[in-house]
Amino acid sequence: MSKDKLAALIILDGFALRDEEKGNAVKQAKTPNFDRYWNTYPHNQLIASGEAVGLPDGQMGNSEVGHMNIGAGRIVYQSLTRLNIAIREGEFFENQALNKAIDHALTKNKALHVFGLLSDGGVHSHINHLFAVLQLAKDKGLDKVYVHGFLDGRDVGQKSAKQYIEAAQAKMDEIGVGQFATISGRYYSMDRDKRWDRVQKSYDAMVYGEGPTAKDPLAVVDEAYAEDIYDEFVIPTVMVDENDQPIAKIESEDAIIFYNFRPDRAIQISQAFANNDFSEFDRGADAPKDILLISMMKYSDTVNAEIAFPPVELRNTVGEVIANNGLNQLRIAETEKYPHVTFFM
Repeated sequence: MSKDKLAALIILDGFALRDEEKGNAVKQAKTPNFDRYWNTYPHNQLIASGEAVGLPDGQMGNSEVGHMNIGAGRIVYQSLTRLNIAIREGEFFENQALNKAIDHALTKNKALHVFGLLSDGGVHSHINHLFAVLQLAKDKGLDKVYVHGFLDGRDVGQKSAKQYIEAAQAKMDEIGVGQFATISGRYYSMDRDKRWDRVQKSYDAMVYGEGPTAKDPLAVVDEAYAEDIYDEFVIPTVMVDENDQPIAKIESEDAIIFYNFRPDRAIQISQAFANNDFSEFDRGADAPKDILLISMMKYSDTVNAEIAFPPVELRNTVGEVIANNGLNQLRIAETEKYPHVTFFM
């Protein structure tokens, strides 16, 4: 390519190609420009789900996965697949960072808090990874284990939270370790667009026991549904005992394992717990100090966490090839898609 010519890679995120018109806004819309491009220029169709993009067979694709495979120009085995294999082959239970969190809690007689998106959507997390963390804690003899469940409602049905709460509770009963400490919609716990007031509500529930209270996590969901509030938007709620005292609050020197594997919606809440210089909202005079935070994957250089499964380095990505050939590149996206055109590509 000569340096005086321009080329544009334009990603229509979620646009897709499907002939069925029902429920298909793209097919029903008037798209003269897209139609002209399609009829005028060479094109092809790609599979954007399952094994073609490094996911388990039958697993739907998502924005992060699509951008990563585009940037790499090859199949990139995704975090979901990588973690599933690690659990199946036992590597997960020998992981140095995960074991460090549990050993830390055992040695200091502190609690382990486990939080993440409570679903099997496979976009940001998978509930099976929570189960694996609980099993590891049980195997090592740790009793003080508390789960902070972030309800989904986006990557799975908007009123599906109860099935995941029930599954998690059944697994905790089966293994013999773990209690729900808070329940929160991802709207609060997993904001990625600097809406810090949302994150603070989740933080205050987990740290100070502030917010609505309940003795039964299923009741939290029922009460929200009665107000036409669905999973994603459930207000951070504190689980309490028979004396109306919080089941657990995150305290200084506690350990946290954050089992989300996708970075973008895990960054802000992680910063609030892990970074000593955090200033996006007032954490209060009694904010816990010296928290050991283990992130399942690398979230960001701005998060002071230890990483259980560090990234696998990809060489010769599209940006690297362009730069190595002396060409300039400009990447443009809305705020919420910033990581997709930078980190993910």
